Amino acid sequence: MDWSLFGYKSIIRTVVCRQIFIGFNSYLYEEEKHMEIDFRYNRFNFLHLAEYIQSMEALPDVITDQETGIEFYGANTISREEFAEFLANFSEIDNLAQNDAVQDYKKRPEFGVKSYQFEPSWVEICVDRVCVEYVGSYINTNFSLFFKYMNGLWILDK
Repeated sequence: MDWSLFGYKSIIRTVVCRQIFIGFNSYLYEEEKHMEIDFRYNRFNFLHLAEYIQSMEALPDVITDQETGIEFYGANTISREEFAEFLANFSEIDNLAQNDAVQDYKKRPEFGVKSYQFEPSWVEICVDRVCVEYVGSYINTNFSLFFKYMNGLWILDK
């Protein structure tokens, strides 16, 4: 047996495997980049609305954000401070929904990424949970997701 030839083939095999590994990592990096573009996180800032409600004499049952058109129902069922805190942290809730969509997309990518893109339409605030109604950005669909605040964290209640 010619050991020098074996060593040469081993080196070639190692180089090819490294190239495949580098190519695969590059593919994963590109996929993650696309996920960031397709599934945007931290997309809402309601600080202006939180400041506005601080100036109101009494909170109405329904408050609509003029920039996004999102309607918040049940604003008067919690304190003004709790509602302002909720608005300041709304992206945390929406990020949970976006992450859920990413997981669903990874399970069924054949439907295309646009099938998993959505926007909040309205929010219902209750004492023990929050319901967010989402509508499809490109697909005619709507669905509700429920969230609970437990131990200082928002969780998606499935």
